[in-house]
Amino acid sequence: MECREDLNNFIREKRKASLSDKGLLAGVRIIDLSTVLAAPYAATLLGDYGAEVIKVENPGFPDSIRSWGVVENDVSPFWAVFGRNKYPITVDLKNPRGIDILRRLIKESDVIVENMRPGTMERLGLDMDSLLSLNPGLVIGRISGYGQHGPYAKRAGFGTLAEGLSGFTYVNAQPQGIPTNPPLALADFIAGMHLAMAIMICLRKQERGKRGGMVIDISLYEPLFSLFGPAFLTYCLNGECAEPQGNELSYVAPRNNYQTKDGRWITLSASAQKPFERMMDAIGRPDMKTDPRFKANEKRTKPENRQILNRVLSEWFGSKTLEEGLAMCDRLGITAGPIASMKDIAENPHYKERGSWAEVEDPITKRLFKMPNVPVRFVTNGGKIEFPGLPHGSANEVILEDLLSYSKEEVRKLKDEKVI
Repeated sequence: MECREDLNNFIREKRKASLSDKGLLAGVRIIDLSTVLAAPYAATLLGDYGAEVIKVENPGFPDSIRSWGVVENDVSPFWAVFGRNKYPITVDLKNPRGIDILRRLIKESDVIVENMRPGTMERLGLDMDSLLSLNPGLVIGRISGYGQHGPYAKRAGFGTLAEGLSGFTYVNAQPQGIPTNPPLALADFIAGMHLAMAIMICLRKQERGKRGGMVIDISLYEPLFSLFGPAFLTYCLNGECAEPQGNELSYVAPRNNYQTKDGRWITLSASAQKPFERMMDAIGRPDMKTDPRFKANEKRTKPENRQILNRVLSEWFGSKTLEEGLAMCDRLGITAGPIASMKDIAENPHYKERGSWAEVEDPITKRLFKMPNVPVRFVTNGGKIEFPGLPHGSANEVILEDLLSYSKEEVRKLKDEKVI
C-alpha cells in the first residue's frame, strides 16, 4: 500500500461495507481488549460473520502474536490469520485520556472481550459495575487462566498450563509414555469458541446502551476439562483413572493409525460392528468376526485383544500403499482416511473444491494469503474473511475520527503525546 491515506481509505471502505451489509452480525460492535489467542479468537470468529471488531493494543507493546513465526517480508502467519477482519487501534490504558477513549468506545459498542489477570481491569477503573452503568447493554466476555474466583484465580494462566490442569496432557501420550503437549494452542482455541458461543447467547436479548448487559466468566481449563466428562464420571463412580492410550480410545476398537507400504499413514476408526466385520473380510480374516475375543466391541477393547487386532491390521496395511488401502476402505464403506500434512492439504482436491481454504489479498503487500476458510457454513449470508491482520495501530485515525468524532488535530496530539 503506497501511503497512510490509502490504508485509511481501505479501512473506511471496509467499515462502510460491513455496517451496511446484511451479514448475520452486521451492526454488532466488539472491542477486543485481549491479547494472544483465547479471547481474541472469540472476537475473530464473530468478526467472520460481520461484527465490527476494534482491536485495542498498547502503543508500545503490540500483541505478542504479531511476532510469532514471522516469515519472509515480516509477515506473521499467526497475526495474518487470527487478526483477520479486525481494526487495530492503540490506546495507553495507563493514561487517563486513554481510559477516556476506551470509555467512549464502550458506550458505542455491544461487546468487550478481555483476558487480563483478575483484578487488572478493576485497577484500571474498569470494574464490571461501572462498565455496565456506562453501557447497560454491554456484554463483557472475560477469559482468564483459572476464572475470576477460586484459590488459583490470581495466578497467571497460559494455555499449556490449562491443558495440563484439564486432564488432557496426562492422557495425551503413548502407554507408559511421557505426557505430551498438543502441537497447537488447544485450550485457547476451545475457550475462545466457548466465549464466542456465550456472547451469541447474550446478544439474543441485548440492546446497546439499554438492556441485556452481562458478564461472562470463562477459564482456560474448564472448557477443555468439560470434554473429559465421561472419564471424570467414570473415576468418581468406580475409581478407574483414564490412562494414556496413544492413538487409541479405551472404549472402542479398532481405532488407530497404521503405516502403509509407501511410508504414509492411514487412520482407521472401525469399531461399529458392521464396518469391523467388513474390514475382517477384506483383510482375509473372517475368522475374527466370530472369535469370542473380537466379535463384540467390549471384547475387542481388552488390552490383550487390542494388541492382537493391531498387529493383524498393521501387517495388512503395511502390505498396501496408502492409495490401495484407502481405495479398499472406501469401496467397502470402512471409515478410514489419510493422515495429511500441510503439503497434502494444499494439494487436496476436496479442500480446493469445497473452499476449505481461501485466498485473501493483503492490502499492504498486495500478496494473496492462503488461510483456512470460515469453517461454519450457512445457506446464505455465511462468514467471510475480508482481509488479513492489519498493522499495529493502523485504524487509529479512522476509528477515532469517524466513530468517536475526534478532530484530526486531536488525533495528531494524542499520537504526539503517546496516548495512542
